[in-house]
Order: sequence, then C-alpha cells, then structure tokens
Amino acid sequence: MSTSFLPETDTARAATAALFAEKPPVLVEVRFPKMGTSPDWFLCEDAADLDAILDRLGPGAEVHLSSVWDVTNPAGPVVLRR
Repeated sequence: MSTSFLPETDTARAATAALFAEKPPVLVEVRFPKMGTSPDWFLCEDAADLDAILDRLGPGAEVHLSSVWDVTNPAGPVVLRR
C-alpha cells in the first residue's frame, strides 16, 4: 500500500520526516507521467536536500521516496504528487 498526497500537507511532512529520522538516506525517484521521459534519481541525506528537488518540479511530477536500507518496504513507498 502506498501513501499518496501533495507535499504541502501535514501528512506528507510527517511521513517524510519519519523516513529521514528512522532510515536515512532516502532514495528519491522523480517520475514524469505522460511525458515520455525516464525518471530522475537522487540520494537525500535530509529534508533540506529533498526540498531543493521539490522546488524545481512542475505540475504532474511524482516523487517516490524510500529508504536505501529497505529493498522491499512492507509499509509501501511514500509518493508525493505535484
């Protein structure tokens, strides 16, 4: 089960903060649905690194967050949509 929400919500902040607090670093996959391009990948050590990525994204982008230590995440990935 994945969590999906806009990055400005309290739920999004809580989920990303928990991920950075419990299992850093965080692997960030930025997908561009319906745009015909391959995803971009980033490795973030803290929320400030993620904020810099989110500031550059336009509408329609999807950001998938997961810990690099969890090959399979039983709780599901954190997904942000712009």
